[in-house]
Amino acid sequence: MSEAEIRALDGELEALCASVDDVFVRPASRENLRAMVRGLLSEVPRKNLWQLAEFAGHPNPDRLQGFLAKAAWDADVLRDRVRDYAVAALAADDAVLIADETGDIKKGTKTAGVQRQYTGTAGRIENAQVSVHLSYGSRQGRTLIDRELYLGRAWAGTTAEHERRCAEQGIPPANTTTVATKPELARRMLERTLGVGVPFTYFLADEAYGQCRALRTWLEERRVRYVLAVPKVEVLPLPDGRTRQARELYAVVPEEAFERRSCADGAKGPREYDWAAVQLAHTAEDFERHLLIRRSTVPNKKDKKTGELVREVAYFLCHTTPGTTQAELVTAAGQRWMVEEAFQAAKGQVGLDEHEVRKWCSWYRNTTVCMLAMAFLTAIRSRHIPAPPTSSIPRA
Repeated sequence: MSEAEIRALDGELEALCASVDDVFVRPASRENLRAMVRGLLSEVPRKNLWQLAEFAGHPNPDRLQGFLAKAAWDADVLRDRVRDYAVAALAADDAVLIADETGDIKKGTKTAGVQRQYTGTAGRIENAQVSVHLSYGSRQGRTLIDRELYLGRAWAGTTAEHERRCAEQGIPPANTTTVATKPELARRMLERTLGVGVPFTYFLADEAYGQCRALRTWLEERRVRYVLAVPKVEVLPLPDGRTRQARELYAVVPEEAFERRSCADGAKGPREYDWAAVQLAHTAEDFERHLLIRRSTVPNKKDKKTGELVREVAYFLCHTTPGTTQAELVTAAGQRWMVEEAFQAAKGQVGLDEHEVRKWCSWYRNTTVCMLAMAFLTAIRSRHIPAPPTSSIPRA
């Protein structure tokens, strides 16, 4: 949306900000929230505090820095309001929850969470800050509804120097002795979401989360339906008590078992693959497990051993209610791309990766305000742009 269109919706934006006024103790904080959200929704070239302050007419970023670092307000309370607002705007019978991570390349070593680590943003190991997010998406739209900052091994320890470094960045002592893995951070966010009854059909995530058995067990105990990507070497239980790797099961699937389906529409049209499903052992809750296999329609990946082009194969472990069709699982698997769109919009539209804040508290507050701005844009879009039809009809 252009800045002019945002201004035309000024009354609705003011109503949203007014609905969270009780989160903030002082009127000055309420004013700073409005200034920051309006700046994030503007066409400011780079949405750091200097440029947001300039857009708001402030002589310097001191007011906004104080709002993020020192003012009396709870970012988690605002997070819950953002989630409720987003869910109310986007809830539909195809809604899903998606966990994924994103990274921001950083210089130096003092920013909370920064260390040399792999980030998909760069596709390699970099000095970066990585965070895990929970996205809510449906045919109405998609947006981020929760967030956790990942603290890797560089931020876990018990030495006096380590404690001093973490204290400088305001990291709570309970978060500094051991590493909370990314699947564990996802579980925390899911627990909050399940606790308030957010409506959704499936939980989706990539291999980093799908291969975590502790997370899968936690989901199964709570009867949560999921479609999780798993690696080809993932060992899976069969109905007869045997176990097999995912790639071993693919090797014995007959060719006639594959069906060509579109799991979603991409930039170049329907995203078609060949799909097959293998029945696995049921869970103790009598839910069904399936291995969903996705194969590209043409050779598109070089074999590491032979150098020849082969068709790329991906695997999804599915936990579903009895009677779920393969078409439904294919559609669910195809919805995971929505989290990438959510990250792209959050960074491109509301400056999620342009904050330049260093401390723990400021990161959570800045990220939550960005989520509020993004939820507003998503809610407006859901009303003004018709939802596309969803289909997974087999193609001849």
